[in-house]
Amino acid sequence: MKIDLSKIKGHRGRSIEVNYVENLSVLEVNNNSYVVSKPISVTGNITHDSEGIILKLLVRGAIKVTCDRCLEEFEHEFIIPIDEILNEADEDYSYEVEDDKLDLTKIVIENVELSLPMKFVCSPDCKGLCPICGKNLNHEKCDCQIKEVDPRLSVLNKLLQKM
Repeated sequence: MKIDLSKIKGHRGRSIEVNYVENLSVLEVNNNSYVVSKPISVTGNITHDSEGIILKLLVRGAIKVTCDRCLEEFEHEFIIPIDEILNEADEDYSYEVEDDKLDLTKIVIENVELSLPMKFVCSPDCKGLCPICGKNLNHEKCDCQIKEVDPRLSVLNKLLQKM
């Protein structure tokens, strides 16, 4: 969404109220595509101040992701506060503002991208998959004997077997 800043530019203290929904069905982040399951809504205000254009926004939404432990699909909800100052002296200003129009879509997507975790986990107590049989340990137990030996200690294990 493009916001016309000419209404507040040059008038300190004036602000524009923002309340809209980004019309995205897929979110492209770091060469990954995520289906948007709850529309990305943006609320807040944009104010002109002596420091520049001040953005105080709140972004809400949800995407469908796969748990990195158990490989189940789940919905990752996010609430992201955006508190930025755009100053004409910054080199990023011309990237975001063109002909007194601020492209909020770029700012919103960039902030969503930065807020996403490196690994998605469906719940903090997710047990993941059995490394031997592949069963989802959140739904069923397995009888596999997991015997992990540190490779650096494998020589000692051979000595114990000789005794």
